[in-house]
Amino acid sequence: MKYMGHKGKLLPVLGEILKCESVNARRVADPFCGSGAVSWFLAQSTSKAIFSSDLQSFAAARAAAVVERTIVLDADSIIRTWFQAARKVVNTIVVHFPNSSRSIQPDLTIATRIRSLVVRSRNFCHSVLPSLLEKIGGEFPMTFAYGGHYFSPMQALELDALRQTVPKSIAESNACIAALVEAASRCAASPGHTAQPFQPTDTAARFIVEAWSRDVWDLTAQALRSVACAHAQTKGRALVGDYQDCIRNLEPGDLVFADPPYSDVHYSRFYHVLETLARGFEVTVTGVGRYPPLSERPGSSFSRKGESHSAARALVNACASQQVGLVLTFPSEGASNGLTTADFVRLGTGKFASIEVHEVSSTFSTLGGSAASRGGRKACVESIACFRV
Repeated sequence: MKYMGHKGKLLPVLGEILKCESVNARRVADPFCGSGAVSWFLAQSTSKAIFSSDLQSFAAARAAAVVERTIVLDADSIIRTWFQAARKVVNTIVVHFPNSSRSIQPDLTIATRIRSLVVRSRNFCHSVLPSLLEKIGGEFPMTFAYGGHYFSPMQALELDALRQTVPKSIAESNACIAALVEAASRCAASPGHTAQPFQPTDTAARFIVEAWSRDVWDLTAQALRSVACAHAQTKGRALVGDYQDCIRNLEPGDLVFADPPYSDVHYSRFYHVLETLARGFEVTVTGVGRYPPLSERPGSSFSRKGESHSAARALVNACASQQVGLVLTFPSEGASNGLTTADFVRLGTGKFASIEVHEVSSTFSTLGGSAASRGGRKACVESIACFRV
């Protein structure tokens, strides 16, 4: 899935380092688990119990889908039962709108017609659907908040119906929510990281049609089949919370993998759509970005310039005081939150037996970029710092 600082591309190097650094550990913590890529890798490729956490619910849900399960799931069986229940919800609604399935035409290319479609779609979700959905009952957060913006009305209803009907089994529920998050990430009509939806301008209108034409059912099924066959060797745990709560699960000799935020903008700004889907309840949104209130968006001290150095110190000290190793990834040349890898090394000097830094060529996201100034990805050098007890 699209995620800032996604570590999947570093795993050929990072994965081997983590396996080496954790050889004597019984547990490994991934307290900034994000997309879940590293948690999933460690859970599948080692016998360590993985403890994952994140401030965002969707990130913890993705991690839980693998780290908390030690058996393969029957994806086809789950899909049959789950989709049948979800389609029943959708059909209860669309029976009132016979032309709903033909509302998006993939060959629609004229910007003015796309603009008209977007206006009609937003009006449909904001003014027409509420009274009907109130009678039907249930939560429809994606439809009310994002229908006609990030998603077509039909896509939003399908996502809501699927979220309402996830299986009751914890293992199956975790896998289904992880699959839904993946599907929504792929369907969203937005650049970069679902921070703001495309607007029907002359240049961006066609991207709306492309995104709105994607099949929610197919993408969810593909994602679930991928998740269902992945599982941990040893059962771990995933939770929503601060990194320090996650690290407290460790014992001396265990290992922390830390990939803290490097942006001076809170990550919840870019993933509020996925967060709403994972939580599954309605939220009030405003503005072009359809943002929830700040009070409902988790924030990290790492993304506040005035607090980032204190946050770095607290992370290093927490690991040192619990006598656990730390493998940290961070841009070598510094980040917009004011931190550099050298800051972490300086803070750890004298508190760990040794510190070794590896550098790897990588890229980082520019949050969608700008055609006038930069692309969506930018080359960088990433540090992998190993703090050993």
